[in-house]
Amino acid sequence: MKVKLNSLLDDASGKFGDNVFARNPSGLYLRKNVAPDQPNSERQMDVRDRFSTFASRWATLTEEQRIGWNGLASLVTKTGKYGDLYNPTGHRIYIALNQTRAEFALATLDDAPLGVEPAIPMVGFAPTVNVTAAPAVELKLGATIDALGTELLVFATEPMSPGRSTVSNSEFRLIGTGASADLANTDIGALYDTKFGIPASGVKIGVKIIPVSASGFQGTPQSSLVIVTA
Repeated sequence: MKVKLNSLLDDASGKFGDNVFARNPSGLYLRKNVAPDQPNSERQMDVRDRFSTFASRWATLTEEQRIGWNGLASLVTKTGKYGDLYNPTGHRIYIALNQTRAEFALATLDDAPLGVEPAIPMVGFAPTVNVTAAPAVELKLGATIDALGTELLVFATEPMSPGRSTVSNSEFRLIGTGASADLANTDIGALYDTKFGIPASGVKIGVKIIPVSASGFQGTPQSSLVIVTA
């Protein structure tokens, strides 16, 4: 059902009875509320377990440590769904940074970093995917090595139709992590093969990287759709 807005109501979100507000290029509309699929993959269960662990650990911090995290949170600006700017809580930042650090098997941070650390984006990100005669898949990010030692989260999609021109964030899956110096110009096809297998020549896959600072701050994601060559 389409929703017409007016001067008293310029936007809406959330549930309305058994329906939920949603938005598409044509505007705001109501659709049937369907419970999201919650597949219990090993990674998803790990993320949920870590979230519970860090949420509980927050309660064990000293008052001074919590003040430090709240102070750090005041330096972080997020954008809400309506474009409004806000500061997250120290509790949220504590969990977010430690969730990211856990992807790299780094120790939990109980003391807040002194400030927001920039995660420098990779220069020249232009991934290539090639299927060799072995057969094997060769995947290179084609990015310049970051001298500051930024870590990388590397994501990819399963093989898609070559006619695809867009891909949603929900289609990307984490295939590996590591230092930019180790991943930038190295063949990391084995990471893709382990997750999705060897793609056929001519299909398209999505590749995405997220730079991460030493304390766990995530930088701006960079993504690309790539045709697999032979």
